[in-house]
Amino acid sequence: MIFKYDVLSKIILEDKKVEINDGSYIKKIPGLNGVEYVSTKNDYRDYFVFIEVDDQQIAILSADNHTELGFELLLAPKSEYFVGVNTNNNSLDYYDGPGSQNDFPDVIESEDLPQIYHDYHAASDDELKTTKLYKNVDTCVSKYLQIRPELESTINILMIRLSILIQKAREIKKSETK
Repeated sequence: MIFKYDVLSKIILEDKKVEINDGSYIKKIPGLNGVEYVSTKNDYRDYFVFIEVDDQQIAILSADNHTELGFELLLAPKSEYFVGVNTNNNSLDYYDGPGSQNDFPDVIESEDLPQIYHDYHAASDDELKTTKLYKNVDTCVSKYLQIRPELESTINILMIRLSILIQKAREIKKSETK
């Protein structure tokens, strides 16, 4: 099943949850311009946050709660971007065509997530910008990207917010298994 960017945008705009099958769905990420793919069978969560670059292009920041590969930032044409779901095994595929891609595997370490969640889950964006964590993310992002400062700041905040979401999902799972 293919979800093109225009369909994903509609899910965000209308704050819909789209059931794919009895084991998976896509829904809006609360408070962010993005979607979360959830496979309940595997307890996998994949996050895709969209940043408008211009009328033709978007930047997509993605991460998940199951591979510990960090973050991926992709610049892609809006008209070509998609997320594909293999409904047989609830696995994902997504656009990897023309555009630029940057991987940030170590910008925020998995073992740091519990402390990050504890310290920053209720912080505002302005509060996050004053932290050592933000400065560390900014150092990494600015080293590899040559982009507008406001876009860089947005990416930094979104990496922290996605880290918090990943840990929140882990906290919920941990509390459900007790």
